[in-house]
Amino acid sequence: MRRTSLEGKMADASDGLDDGLPLLTHGKPPQRRAGLIMGILVAINLLNYIDRWTISGVLPLLQDEKKNGFHHNLSDSQGGLLMTVFIGSYMIFSPVFGYFGDRINRKALIAVGIFFWSMFTVGGSFAQNYGQLLGARALVGIGEASYATIAPAIIADLYPVKQRTSMLALFYLAIPVGAALGFIVGGQVASAFGSWRWALRVSPPLGIVATIVYVLFTHDPPRGGTESDHQEHTQTSTSGGFRGMMQDIGAILKIRSFMWTTAGFTAVTFATGALAQWAPTLIHRQADIAGTPYSVSAASLVFGGITCFTGVIGTLGGSLLSNYFTPRTHSADALICGFGLLAAVPFVSMALALASYNIIGTWALIFVGELLLCLCWTPVGAITLYVVTPSRRASASAILILISHAFGDAFSPYLVGAVSDTMTKKYDMYDGNALMFSLMITAGVTFLGGIAFLKGSNSLPADRQAAAAPPPKTDYSLINDYQGNED
Repeated sequence: MRRTSLEGKMADASDGLDDGLPLLTHGKPPQRRAGLIMGILVAINLLNYIDRWTISGVLPLLQDEKKNGFHHNLSDSQGGLLMTVFIGSYMIFSPVFGYFGDRINRKALIAVGIFFWSMFTVGGSFAQNYGQLLGARALVGIGEASYATIAPAIIADLYPVKQRTSMLALFYLAIPVGAALGFIVGGQVASAFGSWRWALRVSPPLGIVATIVYVLFTHDPPRGGTESDHQEHTQTSTSGGFRGMMQDIGAILKIRSFMWTTAGFTAVTFATGALAQWAPTLIHRQADIAGTPYSVSAASLVFGGITCFTGVIGTLGGSLLSNYFTPRTHSADALICGFGLLAAVPFVSMALALASYNIIGTWALIFVGELLLCLCWTPVGAITLYVVTPSRRASASAILILISHAFGDAFSPYLVGAVSDTMTKKYDMYDGNALMFSLMITAGVTFLGGIAFLKGSNSLPADRQAAAAPPPKTDYSLINDYQGNED
């Protein structure tokens, strides 16, 4: 039955609407609007990582009973557990948000998540004991899971493949810059106000503003809207309910390059999580032996500056290397990550060993090691998006987050702290040396991560091609012929 002229016009108009905002054909957003949404997403990601690493910038103050307000010292294990519970809730709830992010309005999910983590961040600043602070950090992780899972998929729906790597590089720049600002804000604000509590009160007001701006000035672009075969991909979105979620997970886990990439990135999060949590504390402890004492705020400031600078250069460098080598080999992204991790191993190891002898040399080695680790951010993000079909991208990001954090930075800060405590108590070792030896675990894990990336490079081209191919169409002529013969 043919539609009337009015019905056709109404249908055409509805095809161009999303959340009340007009879009181009097939949901491709205007470049100007895409840039606005991208800018807001980057700003939110910056706040996300400022909040995440502020605790690490004030950790020595939190461990001191004279300064934490808890009336008892916190051990290295307890200090590491603050990050572990955050990452634990973050990774557990990522698949939940990934599932809904592939099915319902992503704008609402992100807005609720930002508001949630802002509220519990400032709530943690009023904690009267260690248990309350631990609970608040766990709840913050739930809110952040919504954003980290969904945002990369939205970026993929804003920009076509040729622009996507550059946009992801811009998005992931917020990680090192935000982490660095977290260290700096944490150390400097706590020093200025004389309490670690004020450090946790900086990002929440900005988070509330970000929520309002995001709700008012963005829309949720159609899934797969920038793909050349948009119509085919959107028609094959997975079914709802538990069955649909399991179908998504099963299909994603069969992608070999994705799984090897996830294993390699797990090593990255393990190493960077442990180093970010404990490196300023290590420098603070070892500096006395080296004869160049560093205050907590000074160590956090320098480490934050290095993290920011290396993160920017490494993230942009990874993007440039990817753009240069991908036309020459379709395995480029995995090879960049693999060789970057293997090259980082000696620099990280020497940096830790040198801390009690030469602080300047330690900073220089940490600089090179972090630079090489940061080469992975953009290529990993790109791999996660282009080896998975658009209808499963948020779920793939969720699985990456779940696995990489479950076996990475969810427990590496606690593991390093626990090993350090054991060495201090059992072998009567100086706490600085005990922390140094326990951090050496990160070098070994980094080496294994490099091998995993290189292994994944073998299947990357085929997996990428499979994800880009449109699903087969039903040949209705066979059905029509069969029905005609019956008649």
